[in-house]
Amino acid sequence: MKDTILISLLIWIIVINAGKVWPTSRGERYYRNLQKWYLLANNGEWEKAKKIENKLKSGDIDNFKKGNEKEELEKRFQILDSRGQKNADDWMEIAVLYYRLGKKDEAFKAITKAHNLDPIREDISKIYFTYQTSQQLPRLP
Repeated sequence: MKDTILISLLIWIIVINAGKVWPTSRGERYYRNLQKWYLLANNGEWEKAKKIENKLKSGDIDNFKKGNEKEELEKRFQILDSRGQKNADDWMEIAVLYYRLGKKDEAFKAITKAHNLDPIREDISKIYFTYQTSQQLPRLP
């Protein structure tokens, strides 16, 4: 009797948690694919992202693509770069644009300028010190 109850309980636990591992609804699968696409696009892995685009609605990705493709990032960078006097927000945005364009050294220089202009601002300090610390860590082979 105890064995039957224990086995039944284990089966229920497995069934309940199976939905967390394997999405059971179409909406959950769609959401996971969309989040995977966002992650790939944010990392600049556009070729991999394009492979799962056919599983997504074009409206969900068009705005993100328009604002984050290389050409658009470069246009936004040119607008910011042409400004004479830049404040901490400008340097912060320039750092993000450099990072997304794959220019990590320039991104650190820009976040350093933002940090120098506003050293007590928490969001800038977090990024500045995180990046600074990561540069001092030994690289794994």
